[in-house]
Amino acid sequence: MKHSNAILISLAFVATAVMAQPPRNLASPGVDFSGWWAPILHEDSLERGAGSEIADYGGFPLNDAGRLWALSYDPSRVTLRHHQCDGYAAPYQMRALGNARGWEERDPHTQRLIAIHWYEQTFEGHRVIWMDGRAHPPAWAPHTWMGFSTGRFVGNALVVRTTHIKQGWLRRNGTPESDQSTMDESFVRHGDHITYTSVVTDHVWLAEPMVRTTDFYRIPRDPNFWLFACDDGEQILDRKPDQVPNYLFGKNPFMTEYAERYKLPLLGQLGGAATMYPEFAAKLKTATEAEARALTVPFGPVQTSKAENPNPTDGEIHVWPVRDHVYMLVGDGANIAVQTGDEGTVVVDSGAGQLSDKIIATIRRLSDRPIQYIANTSYRADHTGGNVKLRAAGLDPSVQGSFFSLQFADAGVGATIVGHQNVQTRMVQLKTPSEGWPSDTYLEERRRMFRNSDAIELFWEPKAVTDGDSIVLFRRADVIVTGDIFTTTQYPFIDLKDGGTLQGEIKALNDILNRTVYQHEGEGGTLVIPGHGYLCDEHEVVEYRDMLAIVRDRVQALIKTGATFDQVKAARVTADYDTRYGATSGPWTTDMFVEAVYAGLK
Repeated sequence: MKHSNAILISLAFVATAVMAQPPRNLASPGVDFSGWWAPILHEDSLERGAGSEIADYGGFPLNDAGRLWALSYDPSRVTLRHHQCDGYAAPYQMRALGNARGWEERDPHTQRLIAIHWYEQTFEGHRVIWMDGRAHPPAWAPHTWMGFSTGRFVGNALVVRTTHIKQGWLRRNGTPESDQSTMDESFVRHGDHITYTSVVTDHVWLAEPMVRTTDFYRIPRDPNFWLFACDDGEQILDRKPDQVPNYLFGKNPFMTEYAERYKLPLLGQLGGAATMYPEFAAKLKTATEAEARALTVPFGPVQTSKAENPNPTDGEIHVWPVRDHVYMLVGDGANIAVQTGDEGTVVVDSGAGQLSDKIIATIRRLSDRPIQYIANTSYRADHTGGNVKLRAAGLDPSVQGSFFSLQFADAGVGATIVGHQNVQTRMVQLKTPSEGWPSDTYLEERRRMFRNSDAIELFWEPKAVTDGDSIVLFRRADVIVTGDIFTTTQYPFIDLKDGGTLQGEIKALNDILNRTVYQHEGEGGTLVIPGHGYLCDEHEVVEYRDMLAIVRDRVQALIKTGATFDQVKAARVTADYDTRYGATSGPWTTDMFVEAVYAGLK
């Protein structure tokens, strides 16, 4: 058995190496995967049908962070409005209960194979596997449930590489899969059967790649049962909007149910790379419950982020089209949003100021109209560093020579800078160049304008990251720019001295979610440009909000026991998220974040 297992593992990693090669256009002759297919559930019908049991992670190579994340997961979290229609991420969707349909997309003139489509019944998961040799998108591109897949034929196998997958799960009992995961697959057809193998690599929550196989058999006719429509609604009334169901470390009340029901050692169900191998059976003979329970609370060295940095550092400005003449510019510190139109260009944030000339040149390629407005989401230098140059390169004809120009001396000299009054106040205090200060400020609630056939609104989010944060909504385009209230790269920079608070940050994230609408199965619809990181929709904002609410609950529970900050820090309340957002060096470390949370709650 040991020898056979070693062979299988070797084959799996060889397959991974083959599948990870750059895609080439080997689309012909290939193998035809068209038709209707059904998965065979004989080996794990419970997991893929009713669902796997709570806290059963055996055989999954969870690392310490992944195990802690799973044990903190309360299944009632799916009753939250923004989780009710969550789709399945590709690593789980391919093994989910339900039928599948495959078909080819070919060039109508040359009949060359462009893509293979694979449609899963459950949650209507539609995968497009590009076979035309195209490259994967850059790191700042959006993630989806199905990810971005490229494939090629190797003999009678279709091998596929998938990136840009949303955060989801490997099992529906909370076994997590992060937005940093990648998947390599092999579809091998044997007559009316397909042997499917997937290798999921996730440096955030897995210690080793996860290898699984599934069998599909051909269905002779269309089962005519495809739709899985979902709309959210209130399931639990009177629940506070910042309440996220979760279990504190070591306090999951159902953790031992599985082991007790099947009379198994607790250690055997908690997952980890060791549980994948036959040698683990000998370990279980001497395993103690105390040894297992030690794995249910943070231990070992402090973890740091293993996530890919989506911000380019090549000294260039990169453009990602968002929607309806709204673009995301990345490359100079914080993300920049640009709206173009016949009235003039509206820019949200101006970057760090290191590449301002290239930003101006990029904007001019997008539009021949001048920069009219610059909206600042905060006073921080990576969002306002380019204010002076971008303002000087612009023009606001709407105030030039108008009555409004009497309100401030430099009206119409360049672009008008808009922001909350506290942004101007902080920049004055910091003695930044006055040419970069917002002169068109607002005090409460919102500042609104109508430009380029779209309503643009700035909403004040008091006591979030600072006391002057704004989110910017392009209403018709359905795009929200969040500034540092939401990022995909780190824990939020909560600046206590300038009015930031964790609770205000959670409220701001919920305010964003109050303005989002998904398109289908919890994704698409309203698009969200974060302060730093890749283009998102509401799902990433929800997961970020959940993380902050859960960390808050842990810190609050410790404060109630009289814990000092050192004791809170030692408890490692962020241990399950550190592999995604953590840092032990740099301008904003995990300890700084925890201290801000503790001080704000204390």
